[in-house]
Amino acid sequence: MNPKRRLFIRMVMSSILRRRSRVIVAMLAVAVGATTLSALATISVDVPRQMAREMRSAGANMLLTPAGGAGSFDPAVVDEVASEVPSGELVGAVGIDYEAILVNDLPYVAAGADLDAVHGLNPYWYVDGSWPAGSGQVLVGQDVAEALDAQVGDKVALSMLVAGEQSATPGASGSSTPGSGATNADGKEISNQDVSQAQASTGAQLEATVSGILETGGNEDRFVYLGSDDMSTLTGAAPVCTVAEFSVTAEGGELQSLADRIGADHPQVSADPVARLAQSDEDVLGMLRSLMVIISIIVLALIMIGVSTTMMAVVTERRNEIGLRKALGADDRSIIGEFLGEGVVLGLVGGVVGAAAGFGLAQVISFNVFHRTVEAHVLILIGTVLASILVSTLASLIPVRRAVDVDPAPVLRGE
Repeated sequence: MNPKRRLFIRMVMSSILRRRSRVIVAMLAVAVGATTLSALATISVDVPRQMAREMRSAGANMLLTPAGGAGSFDPAVVDEVASEVPSGELVGAVGIDYEAILVNDLPYVAAGADLDAVHGLNPYWYVDGSWPAGSGQVLVGQDVAEALDAQVGDKVALSMLVAGEQSATPGASGSSTPGSGATNADGKEISNQDVSQAQASTGAQLEATVSGILETGGNEDRFVYLGSDDMSTLTGAAPVCTVAEFSVTAEGGELQSLADRIGADHPQVSADPVARLAQSDEDVLGMLRSLMVIISIIVLALIMIGVSTTMMAVVTERRNEIGLRKALGADDRSIIGEFLGEGVVLGLVGGVVGAAAGFGLAQVISFNVFHRTVEAHVLILIGTVLASILVSTLASLIPVRRAVDVDPAPVLRGE
């Protein structure tokens, strides 16, 4: 190593060791700030992603519907699209076949789907009873149950409503009182006369057990949910999808780009984000990130104040030494280098300690608040150390300027 560089390092370390109490305070200030900065950076990277998955439990944020005027599409498309969603972003996906059916001779809308996938997509739906565990079991919406006076464990008779070309559409409401009809694909209500005509032309019938009663406060309360196999039994045809629901952790423009790409790759379907949910997710995560940035700026400012105050005290304490060195011919450059070197050491040591402690803090916060662990990001750890060094160095500039401005003459006279 260059002798001058070795001497410089020795001078810096000697100065730090001679003033251990002050230096330790400064290092602790840097370490605490670096801990907060590292924890916030780790949380701002991992937690929004975890929160996005948590918020996706509120339901689907992207829908696939038949394109080109078709009434349905192949369920295989759902699997194909699901495989194209970037790894880790797909929370759940399910294809649903909405059909108009008769339940105990009253018209309602049935949703045929993989009910395990529906449950996974909507884990917080309230169900009185249990989710269907197999064929011959149905989940009945609260409105339907009240109209039929159905209870958990009751038997209900299901059959297809096939008057004309009528078929139910997503969001069509079943009746909540006897005498009102379901809705066909044209949005027209199916009257009692239609029902009586349809009863004569219904195909296969199915007796099912009410395993649970669903209450969400939304349109789902007007539907009857049954398995895809049971729906195929009623329709007498292979399973199809009239809509597919996807829950994806992508945000805002990213979600729209994904929908556009799906529509281009699969012309048989139209992909559209659920605007309300997508915007809500983006707003919440945006506010969280903004909060993290504001707190980080405040933390960096506090680091600068702490280090600057400590270094100012060091300069005042070493005023005589600085004056003597300047009188002996030391130039401003060497004095600046020594004090900035001390600032770099403070930032380096405090930054390393704080980066490690910050990851531990982020782990504790994430585990206790979100019940998940966070990953260690090398770039965040390195960035925290570099930020600590930079802030400590900048905080030393004002004290360094005071050190350079020391006039050796008054110092040597003892003034």
